[in-house]
Amino acid sequence: MSLLELPIGSRARVVTIQGGMSRRRIMALGLREGDEIELLYKGAFGGPILVKNLSNGSQIAVGRGMAAKILVVPL
Repeated sequence: MSLLELPIGSRARVVTIQGGMSRRRIMALGLREGDEIELLYKGAFGGPILVKNLSNGSQIAVGRGMAAKILVVPL
């Protein structure tokens, strides 16, 4: 299941991050495989996705294209 499919407020664990350059970009933002996350917000009309990384307390916003490449397992 991708990050896009999670409902707002749910928690999940990042299983894998697909892609080459986008994978490096997402990891540079502080999101890694194995991290527990909480989906905080989905922007309307194709806006960004706001995620809280529960492993280190950071919050990141990613576009929907990048969010589709983040595969998660709900907790």
